[in-house]
Amino acid sequence: MNPKVERAIYIGIIFVLAIILVSFGKKQTELQASIPLTVEQLYKKLQNPKLNIQIIDVRPYEPSEEEEDDAEDYEFYTLTHIPGAIPLPDCDESKAPKEALDHINYYLPTVIVSKEGDPKIFEKCKKKFKISQNLAGGMQAWNDAGYPTEEDEYVPPKAGGGGGCL
Repeated sequence: MNPKVERAIYIGIIFVLAIILVSFGKKQTELQASIPLTVEQLYKKLQNPKLNIQIIDVRPYEPSEEEEDDAEDYEFYTLTHIPGAIPLPDCDESKAPKEALDHINYYLPTVIVSKEGDPKIFEKCKKKFKISQNLAGGMQAWNDAGYPTEEDEYVPPKAGGGGGCL
């Protein structure tokens, strides 16, 4: 067989396999987004230092003075949130604290946390992130499970990271 024809056949096969691989990857991402993540699954993922997961909290940032006394902990970011969560109220950059916007990465695997795992806010938010999943039951389920939380305003992570001698 002519080497040029053989090379063209191999390139064609590689091209077809690449298209199949990309389409499978897209289908997997769509399937993953359609299945909510349980609080137990998220907690296990957060325990693995090799996984790089971003948590976006879409609940309102802080209660007004009138709401503060009657508000449940799971209703507002400043009252309680998952450690390391980045506030993005209603998935709207204009409502987020300025220091939080610099830490949002739209290409990292992302877990969207709402008050009770609202699928409507997830649908709105998932368009902004390349890979995303909804937290089933939202912050209420996280609180009910007794997993660790933080309170107060968003504080960006310290620069530098950890480990090793300097």
